[in-house]
Amino acid sequence: MSRCALVWAHGLASSRAHEDELGLFDWSVPEEVARVVRYDARGHGQTAAMQYYDRAFRWPCMVDDMLRAGGTGPFVAGGADMGSAVALWTALRAPKRVQALVLVVPPRAWEERAPDVENCEEAAQVVERHGLPAWADDFRRRPQPRIFAQELPSERDVTARHLLTMDTKAVPAILRGAAASDLPTREEVHAIVVPTLVLAWADDPAHPVSVAESLAHLLVLSELHVASDLPGIRSWSGLVRDFLAGLCCWE
Repeated sequence: MSRCALVWAHGLASSRAHEDELGLFDWSVPEEVARVVRYDARGHGQTAAMQYYDRAFRWPCMVDDMLRAGGTGPFVAGGADMGSAVALWTALRAPKRVQALVLVVPPRAWEERAPDVENCEEAAQVVERHGLPAWADDFRRRPQPRIFAQELPSERDVTARHLLTMDTKAVPAILRGAAASDLPTREEVHAIVVPTLVLAWADDPAHPVSVAESLAHLLVLSELHVASDLPGIRSWSGLVRDFLAGLCCWE
């Protein structure tokens, strides 16, 4: 029996350690049917920035990280937030490598992207002028998505603590790279024809369900699930396992 690989990319200013502490996803569940490869993107977690200009952190450029993590064979490209964007760009750049997609809480895109561009530039300036603690304090003051505000209020403090571990010199470039990035165009997305699982949560302006719905419409082999509460989010591990089970095991 052969097992495929799910190569997973985390979100903007996140990391494997951050995801693990939040505990939203049980990685042992998809590992029942697939090999899961998680990595820290450049400038995040345990991966050094190497370069400190924003172009290196634009999402199409970060495809290199995912391809490197995926080794030499085909894989399922997956990720959350920024990681979902990188997965889409990887499917466009290396279509022979990407056999399926798992897109979780995709970010604002296209005509909805402007608020993120402004927020990233403002945050970059805060870090440059006042350092990471000021950025973390600003983050703590932001409204939480409804699900976290009601059911996981510790998310803000956990995330802010992980922001403080990032490379101060790299963060403005990372944020400006995100500000200069977007999902592929609708036409480019529509040209991707692989099985795709799209997962979103409700009531989060930074990750609007409308973008997830648009992706599910454009990707012709897709299925969409929207969680309305924390148990719904935690059920995603099983949804990903079931999705991979239909792809990844063969004699």
